[in-house]
Amino acid sequence: MSQKSRGIYNLLSETFFYSFVQKVMSATSFREKIVKKYIKKIDAKVLDIGCGPAEILSNFPKIKYYGYDINPIYINSAKKKFTNRGKFFCKKFTKNEIKHLPKFDHILLLGVLHHLGDEEINDLIKNLKKILKKTGNIITLDNIFISNQNLIAKFLIEMDKGENVRSKKGYLNILKNHFKQVNSKIYHQKFIPYTWFVTNCVK
Repeated sequence: MSQKSRGIYNLLSETFFYSFVQKVMSATSFREKIVKKYIKKIDAKVLDIGCGPAEILSNFPKIKYYGYDINPIYINSAKKKFTNRGKFFCKKFTKNEIKHLPKFDHILLLGVLHHLGDEEINDLIKNLKKILKKTGNIITLDNIFISNQNLIAKFLIEMDKGENVRSKKGYLNILKNHFKQVNSKIYHQKFIPYTWFVTNCVK
């Protein structure tokens, strides 16, 4: 994993500051919109990799939620806020976790891929596919570089903590090696200007 960690980036490790920045940037509301689009089944089993403080769970009171994050501050915050509404793990997701988990209807990689190198993504997806139901999907959401990009959006993305922001081709070249079907869409956020890339990956 490659990401910036000094100065202001270190503040993002604190739940309050992280949540504040996410809301100001409209990232929280955008994630909610995307997840609601794809997750509609009651009691669906959902795995959230890089779940942060698991704020997305606020939108889904009737799902069976499993969240992984390496930041203990985020995980402790999620446990306090959501108590028995989900299972939270303060550890990196590896193949060793597979034997402890059920099969999932949906796996979320929200803001994850742009923090990982190509080989890290390949290893992660290979492991995730082993616990994804045949009818399940993996949803990814990341920032993206495009041609003729809004200058403010481009600047903000360049300042992102993750150091592996890709082009559309860059993301799809990896994902299409693992899935028969990858539906993708670029979203242009007007306020604050930002560019998002979302994929729905099916076995």
